[in-house]
Amino acid sequence: MSENRPQMTVQSAVEVVAAVVDVEQGEKVLRIYREERAPVDFVCMAHGTARTEMLDLLGIGETAKAIVMCLASHEVAVRLLKRLGRELQMRYPGRGIAFSIPITGIGVRWHKLLTAADDPHKEAGDMQNTEKNDGFDVVAVVMERGYTNTAMDAARKAGARGGTVISARGIAEDEVKRFFGIEIQAEKEIVFLVVKSEEKQQIMTALMKAVGMKTRSHGIVLSMPLSAAIGLAD
Repeated sequence: MSENRPQMTVQSAVEVVAAVVDVEQGEKVLRIYREERAPVDFVCMAHGTARTEMLDLLGIGETAKAIVMCLASHEVAVRLLKRLGRELQMRYPGRGIAFSIPITGIGVRWHKLLTAADDPHKEAGDMQNTEKNDGFDVVAVVMERGYTNTAMDAARKAGARGGTVISARGIAEDEVKRFFGIEIQAEKEIVFLVVKSEEKQQIMTALMKAVGMKTRSHGIVLSMPLSAAIGLAD
């Protein structure tokens, strides 16, 4: 009976790699993922949060973005970030960002699949040409649709430089609605920002005050550490 029970790793050498790029660059990112044999990838559409006056100055409309993600071992994630930085020239402003987030648990079979090609003798953690994980975190806020500008205004005042917005749909259970005493709307927006670690707390506090659960947007604010990131230099 126990042989058929799904097993999960307690610790994982697997990471999520995410690239946020202009839509037309999405296929290039996918090509890089597949050339590095990342077996699972996801794509979703989003838009940037550049200020209107900046878009007017550049002569462009709303900044449509593609978020291209994959699951990979740490060793493959290192290679992916290096290639994305080099081939998409992310050291220049406006070329997109990419980062990796460590996964703390995953099914054993997936873990074996994703790490099967790793060289056990190769030193992990060679992060040359990337920005180290001791500098950045992802801050995300899931909230009712229509409050993106409110969230970004608060985040910028607290030190954030920009963010990316994804449209989503909530599926909160009835007990969640009863606990908070509010009606959770289905239509959601997810704003995520890559921020300096030392600024994370003040940015999260500002977001909770502006769009948190006690506001009309009923937002959930959370953060995740990054393993590494590129394209974030000031």
